[in-house]
Amino acid sequence: MKRIFLIGDSIRQGYDSYVKENLMGKAQLYWVEDNARFVQHTLRYIGEWSKKDCDAALIDMVHWNNGLWDILRQFGDEPLVSLADYEKYLRRIIKRLRLIFPNAKICFALTTQVVEDRFTNPDFKRLNKDIEAYNAAALRVMEEENIPVDDLYTVSARMPVDDHALDGTHFTPAGYETLGKAVADFLEGQI
Repeated sequence: MKRIFLIGDSIRQGYDSYVKENLMGKAQLYWVEDNARFVQHTLRYIGEWSKKDCDAALIDMVHWNNGLWDILRQFGDEPLVSLADYEKYLRRIIKRLRLIFPNAKICFALTTQVVEDRFTNPDFKRLNKDIEAYNAAALRVMEEENIPVDDLYTVSARMPVDDHALDGTHFTPAGYETLGKAVADFLEGQI
């Protein structure tokens, strides 16, 4: 049975149990409760996370994402992480993942779409134009690094708006179930 390690933000935290359910009997899933947040946080904590409930050398695949924290705009400012820094840190994370999980195939998941008109606080928002730009940068990096990409942006964009949570960023249980099924299908195709 394949061993898969999931790393990601609160969206991953919402769909991980659905992925596990969909891959029951096909793969053993591992993840940590921590939110991967932005790229610097992920780079900093991969080492600790890799020791949670598994032997990193035995992991067959890592499915990872970053993005929603990186593109967050606060108080009218630019995204928290510049596009150039996002690309730089994606490359550093890839290098670190390959070091820590030496036998694993690395896969990346694109950032999911948001519902912009649901953001009620003008000092805290996310924009799809930023997500699309950062996803495009991630696609370039992953292509150069020969890393398969799970297009969760398109999956989320095709969902009924009722599957998106009222906060504009997260999803309802039905939305997370759809994402979990999509991730499981992607992973099964990569095994």
